[in-house]
Amino acid sequence: MRQLTCNIYWKLLAVCAFLLVITPINKCHAQRAGGSHTLNFDFDWRFHLGDIAGASEMSYDDASWRQLDLPHDWSIEQPFDLDNPSGWRGGYLPGGIGWYRKTFEWKKQKDSHVMIQFDGVYMNSEVWINGHYLGKRPYGYISFEYDITPYLKTGKNVIAVKADNSRLPSGRWYTGSGIYRHVWLRVTGAIYIPQWGTYITTSNVSPQKADVHIQTEIQNKSNVARVIRLQTDIFSSDNKKVLTQSERVTVDTGLTNWRQKMVLPNPRYWSPETPEIYKVVHRIIYSDNKEESYISYFGVRTIEVNAKDGFVLNGRRIKLNGVCNHHDAGPVGAAVPEDVLYRRLKLLKAMGCNAIRTTHNPAAPELYAMCDTLGIMVLDEAFDGWDKPKAPYDYGLYFKEWWKKDLTDFIKRDRNHPSIIMWSIGNEVPRFNVELQKHLVEVVKSLDTTRPVTQARSGEGRYVDVVGFNGEGEMPGVLETFHQQHPDKPLLGTEITHTLQTRGVYYARTSYRTRDFPAPWEEGVKWEDFKSKVFPIPDLSEKEVFKKQSIFYQSSYDNAIVRIGVRDQHNRTEAFPFFIGTFRWSGFDYLGEAAIQPARTANFGILDLCGFPKDHYYLYQSLWSSTPMVHLLPHWTHPGMEGVTIPVVVYSNAPEVELLLNKRSLGEQTMDTSRQLVWMVPYEPGTLEAVARKDGKIVAKTSVTTAGAPAAIRLIPDKQQVVADKRSVIHVEVQITDAQGIMVPEANNLVKFKLKGPGKIIGVENGDIIDFSSMKAEERKAFKGKCLVMIQTTLEPGNIELTATSDGLKSQTITFSSLSKSNKK
Repeated sequence: MRQLTCNIYWKLLAVCAFLLVITPINKCHAQRAGGSHTLNFDFDWRFHLGDIAGASEMSYDDASWRQLDLPHDWSIEQPFDLDNPSGWRGGYLPGGIGWYRKTFEWKKQKDSHVMIQFDGVYMNSEVWINGHYLGKRPYGYISFEYDITPYLKTGKNVIAVKADNSRLPSGRWYTGSGIYRHVWLRVTGAIYIPQWGTYITTSNVSPQKADVHIQTEIQNKSNVARVIRLQTDIFSSDNKKVLTQSERVTVDTGLTNWRQKMVLPNPRYWSPETPEIYKVVHRIIYSDNKEESYISYFGVRTIEVNAKDGFVLNGRRIKLNGVCNHHDAGPVGAAVPEDVLYRRLKLLKAMGCNAIRTTHNPAAPELYAMCDTLGIMVLDEAFDGWDKPKAPYDYGLYFKEWWKKDLTDFIKRDRNHPSIIMWSIGNEVPRFNVELQKHLVEVVKSLDTTRPVTQARSGEGRYVDVVGFNGEGEMPGVLETFHQQHPDKPLLGTEITHTLQTRGVYYARTSYRTRDFPAPWEEGVKWEDFKSKVFPIPDLSEKEVFKKQSIFYQSSYDNAIVRIGVRDQHNRTEAFPFFIGTFRWSGFDYLGEAAIQPARTANFGILDLCGFPKDHYYLYQSLWSSTPMVHLLPHWTHPGMEGVTIPVVVYSNAPEVELLLNKRSLGEQTMDTSRQLVWMVPYEPGTLEAVARKDGKIVAKTSVTTAGAPAAIRLIPDKQQVVADKRSVIHVEVQITDAQGIMVPEANNLVKFKLKGPGKIIGVENGDIIDFSSMKAEERKAFKGKCLVMIQTTLEPGNIELTATSDGLKSQTITFSSLSKSNKK
């Protein structure tokens, strides 16, 4: 895994820019892909929850409003309430109407143009500058820009934003509310490259060379045609200039489209293993030698998809080993700091995941930049549904009017990212018509012809390049039958497979959702009629050996399924050349869409709401990763079960594994197509150890040991040093241990947190889907021995001290260094 010292790659490749005409000077988060004067505009906003008359006017007095920084999600700050109209779809959290205002000083400059860019506002956003109405965007996941030049004044200026998420449910899962992504201010001259104005593709790719095609839009806002010099430089990932080209361009008033071709020698391919990124720097140079620069990024790679070879990247056949991810992240809701997102992506990468589907909407721009540098492929999805709402007040109400504009902006925003290997135009679209599918595909193809197009649950898939299957593709015979009928169509598991598990919970007997814990839409379905549609999993024992816990919790063996388990699905994916891969539902637990009510989520994730791995994480690692590993389950603390035979399961990518109990060998087994090894072990306290071997040599070990009574708290941070930038986040795993330091797997102690120094607690979580405690408090009960606290820095450098206490337990205090940016190594 490539190590990054910053959150996103433009932090590495560009320096912070400040405009002295803005006072007070806003701390520059990072220059991103775009113009040389693209400034972060997140800090020092005022916020009011609730509609309020006159808030769009410049003269309105907002002094009593709450001061905060963006990104911000007001829904996640509110208490859970089973009476909230968001209901089980939205995790019982509220919506509402929120107002944001930002006051700043400005000095008008001749020929300067200023745009304000929003990466995402949920939803029905309306924006004003100095009382002038700029526009409305209903879609809560789309990025957009307004030109504020005509309305700026020298002196005081006010931006006002209204977000209206008052009609709920507006989605089938937790959406968040407010300006939950970054805001940017872009300042240019009279001639500039518009937002998303570059389009970079490659052709004739070989180890010796690659043709780089650059299409550039140049906007001339002056009243006359101008002659400029356009200098284009291409830099490699180690920031060495590899190509340069300079030419005179006559730019008429309005928009000019300029095309360039450059031949790149010895290109470095982008792939999951070698995520090489190239940077394009455009410099617009005026006759008086003044200049502006614009940065774009691209990668060199080839994609082929067909039913015979499957998915072929750079001439090599690979399977898409992917996960679906919603945009929220546990206790921070929809307003996800970069450190939080980056941690999540690194966890997936370490699991062996090579692809992500952005379910079911455009993601934050920084996700794609991270995937570019980490080497994670992306299936980029535009919409959940189309013109027929799936939740009473979702985007379907606005689709007919807005889909073409939103789809165009979506494709233009993202199409330079090498990590994006496919577009999706929709998900489980109710009663979709084929003609509308055709129109959406035509718009995508008019903007980008370099990637295939799919749709999750594509139907007959007449106009898509790759036919997507969700749950229906998990049923016996469905993929095979479709392939027989359409032998030339490559197929993709856009949402396969669905299994459920709760961290630390185990049942030896298999459960099927439809039979044992039906979702609301499965009520009334007879198991006798449905069971032919599942791939049955044998029980691990004739009688249940574990005590039944809450009906909301599911087993962490691979035996709580909807239609097919992980191991059976993996074997099918490997067996079908025409089936190019799967996107598991889901990578992480997410808020809302709770199949059993009332709960906060449905437990589909491989990782829980804390980002703590469940046992399935290691199952996938054994299937998708080549790094030697071994994992065993369950834990080995079962008081009162002495002598009871417990199924012990081992996952490994090594060919042989030996199991030992208290140093006594229980035998060695060889991995086969069952993808797991099972020993039936009479329980006795002590240490259970798994030793993995290849060619007789030990390649990996793991063990679990019986824990005693809870005695202490252990704090495990993911970093010791951070930057004092109001951005950096420390994740601290909190474990309840016995006197010997062994985690107690059933501990549920209440842990209280006290923080000193320049930091703040931005979230607490434990992964328990039926714990409706506040995620913004300074305490949390442990769940299955663990919980999480998240700390964010302020602008002040210094030491941050976290103390965790719990009645009857030994407390722990740890200290972090928050460094000024100039001192960060």
